[in-house]
Amino acid sequence: MPQGRNLPLQPATLSMPASDSWLDTLPVDFYDQLADTLNLHGMAALELLSRPATPATARLRQLITLDVATVQRLNTIENQPQLLTMLRQEPLALYDLLLLGRLVLETSQAAPVLAFVRQSMQDITAAQLNQVLAYCHQASAMVLGLLEEHVAAPADTASLGLHRLAVEEAFAEFLASQPAIEQPVAHLRPLPPQLHIMRLALLLAVSLPQDTDHPFAQAVQALPHLQPGALEPLITRLGQAQAHEPLTLNMPEVVQLYQALQVCGMVFVSDLMSQIGLEDAFPTISDEERRATEPAPASNREAVGSIVSGFTQWVQQNFPDNPEIAQARQQVLALADKL
Repeated sequence: MPQGRNLPLQPATLSMPASDSWLDTLPVDFYDQLADTLNLHGMAALELLSRPATPATARLRQLITLDVATVQRLNTIENQPQLLTMLRQEPLALYDLLLLGRLVLETSQAAPVLAFVRQSMQDITAAQLNQVLAYCHQASAMVLGLLEEHVAAPADTASLGLHRLAVEEAFAEFLASQPAIEQPVAHLRPLPPQLHIMRLALLLAVSLPQDTDHPFAQAVQALPHLQPGALEPLITRLGQAQAHEPLTLNMPEVVQLYQALQVCGMVFVSDLMSQIGLEDAFPTISDEERRATEPAPASNREAVGSIVSGFTQWVQQNFPDNPEIAQARQQVLALADKL
């Protein structure tokens, strides 16, 4: 993903002259008005096109004049002369960049882009980000409309408007092919020791030796929810999470944390860590973090046990009849017999 420019926290008012000679009469600050829109839409288009090609994206890629290299080149525009040159030489590429970026930003496919913006601008509030998105949405709509008046359509297409409809239809087909997005079912604000143990539990689940003959480790490795590939997104999320900050979880993530914490708890109350050689690789809670728990436990084992027990009780209280939790619990109970 390209490095973002500084997005405006107080969007300016976008203006355009009404003139037939549109390139010659563009305002001298036209690039300044569009810089952040180009940047954000470029990031969105690049995020989508950087994904591996699939049958679901084949028609979309055939319709647009973009590939990763073209988007990267468009993302280097940084002044008015460069923008005018692009509008003269490759207006359709710029049109498709704004169109595809706009489609991405209007859907859940924008999540990686918005996460990048939040990470790179840590002081930006949700309201300010919404202001930026609204401004860029308005700006891209204006430029798309302007280009549709003055730029020739691709071959075999009567107008840019019809080209736009075809791209929007292909994008809708792409969205329909995507797996349903799991909705959040939990909203947490973990304390430092809780977040620490959550991270440790996930890492422990994927760090058990593959070549061990210990039945417990083998049983953990067989659990579908604790496969390394399945845990990787949550490991990444928790690695970026901040203590005391909101943390949303969907049901698969709740199940993953539930099982991983149970595994972590079993490991730390047994001597399995020393048996499989992981004792030094997984330091537990620091004295400072341990003092942050309420009430303060007397040992690291008690600290881990307290956090695991607390999360387990929270899951059972909030999802008492959930079949996924019930199945996960049965799998955990079966693990206990392997220690």
